[in-house]
Amino acid sequence: MIVRFPLLATDLTSMGTLIWISIIIALLVGAALGYFAAITGRKGRAAAADRAGEIARRSLAERRFAEAEESYRKLFDSSIDGIYVTTPEGRLLNANPALSRMMGYDTPRELIEGVTDVANAIYLDPTVRAKYQERMARDGMVREFEYQVKQRDGTVLWLSDSATTVRDDAGNVIRYEGVVRDITNQKRAEDEVAEGRRRLQEVIDTVPAVINVKDMQMRYVLMNRYMASIFNIEPEDAIGHTTTDIMSRYGAQKTDENDRRLLDAGKELGFYEEEYIDSSGTMRQWLVNKLPLRGSDGKIKQIVTVALDIGERKRNEQEMRKAKDAAEAALQHLRETQNSLIEAEKLAALGRLVAGVAHEVNNPVGISLTVASSLERKVAVFAEEVARGELRRSSLNEFVETSRSAASQLVGNLNRAAELIQSFKQVAADRSYSDQRTFNLADLTDQVVMSLRPGIRKQNLTLNVECEPGLIMNSYPGPYGQVLTNLFLNSVAHAFPGGAAGEVNIKVRASGADQVEVLYSDDGCGMTPEIRRRAFDPFFTTRRDEGGTGLGLHIVYSIVTNRLGGQIHLESDPGKGTRVQMILPRNAPNEFAAS
Repeated sequence: MIVRFPLLATDLTSMGTLIWISIIIALLVGAALGYFAAITGRKGRAAAADRAGEIARRSLAERRFAEAEESYRKLFDSSIDGIYVTTPEGRLLNANPALSRMMGYDTPRELIEGVTDVANAIYLDPTVRAKYQERMARDGMVREFEYQVKQRDGTVLWLSDSATTVRDDAGNVIRYEGVVRDITNQKRAEDEVAEGRRRLQEVIDTVPAVINVKDMQMRYVLMNRYMASIFNIEPEDAIGHTTTDIMSRYGAQKTDENDRRLLDAGKELGFYEEEYIDSSGTMRQWLVNKLPLRGSDGKIKQIVTVALDIGERKRNEQEMRKAKDAAEAALQHLRETQNSLIEAEKLAALGRLVAGVAHEVNNPVGISLTVASSLERKVAVFAEEVARGELRRSSLNEFVETSRSAASQLVGNLNRAAELIQSFKQVAADRSYSDQRTFNLADLTDQVVMSLRPGIRKQNLTLNVECEPGLIMNSYPGPYGQVLTNLFLNSVAHAFPGGAAGEVNIKVRASGADQVEVLYSDDGCGMTPEIRRRAFDPFFTTRRDEGGTGLGLHIVYSIVTNRLGGQIHLESDPGKGTRVQMILPRNAPNEFAAS
């Protein structure tokens, strides 16, 4: 503060001067005192303001601490996880409601008062508490330390504990503070999964097939014991390894090409065959299928492989193939032999036919020869009489009559021989060529029967033929004649033992517009059910000791059902003869022409 004084215009006396000096000093002192008073008042007000601000800050801090403490208390009390504070010795200092409920107490106070030794009162296995303390001392904390505890009623729980140590200024551990989470359900689920996995392992271990599961890196996550035995490894030892890893142990190899094919295709491969060497050095053959396992997002997570050992089947197939080839070769040889025997049987039948016809032709030819010889002598005698001029009317008449009779006998017998020869010629031609042609069934049947009659007289048999006229066939006359011949020869050989007399009947008639019925029957001894059942079997005969081949009726069956395209039925009973019914189409199938 600056005080200014006005200048005096007049001189003052000493007294006056002193008075003015005194006034000036007083004014200066008063101004100084006022200045100092102002300064002093301002400092007091600042101090008071500082004191008020400190008080406010302390109040704010205390309020914030109280609010934080309240928030912590709310979190502490409302946490669904258990929160605890214990001494290193195991005395429970504090606990939240969740922990008290978890341990079966109504309030934290009951829990704190009820538990004086955590190791023995809480831990199912007190030695686990020692492991907990070792980790806390070593690391100053534990994270998700799992152990079992006992509830108030004895129920066992699984807890996951995460805690830290609290030390004093000297570094000594004064308490443990931690949070525990009830993982009992999780453990049960894990146990159920483990039990399910164990049961699955047991199940797949009983399956005699390769079963495995791989992850996306082609590493095994599951393998059954059957497959492990192929690799000479324990199933659990295969987990985490690839096929290349496992097979390289015994010097074999196998690619993951098919697994990659599945990943590229995004679907199962379907069954395919593959082979590889097992741990014993044996080449194994498999029928394999691979399927993808997908996650909830639809993406492939794992690869399942199922394989069946088809080595035995392959060996059986190879053996069966060899056996089939051998059987086909034997069958071919049998067919060739059978064809040879059938041809031999046909030739034998034709030979018997020739013998019969030759015998039949011999009679008219012999008679003709005798008549011709007699006529020749008569002509010579007649010529001599004419030469001598001794010819008489009686001699001329006798010669004419003899010549007429001889000529008549010659014409009759030679015609008979010609008919026999023509019939034989047609039958023989039909047997030899077996061409398909159009013919009258009644005429053909008569020709065949005519060739059979020479054997009838020697067997004391009667052969009756009844044919409906006008049955025109477009078929195979030779095979048809072979059928009748074989049936007749079979009757001669088997139906009338000891040359017994009998009767054979052949009836031919229409059966609808497109078929004919041929009935062949005899009144011989008949067949037993066993013989009747096997009558058409090749090489079956009851006269093998007498040279029978067993092909006669088999040839009949083959010709009727194959070449002629018909059906055949056999009826026979002991003592009641035999009846064979044949239903033949009037137009034989062309596809049998080359048979």
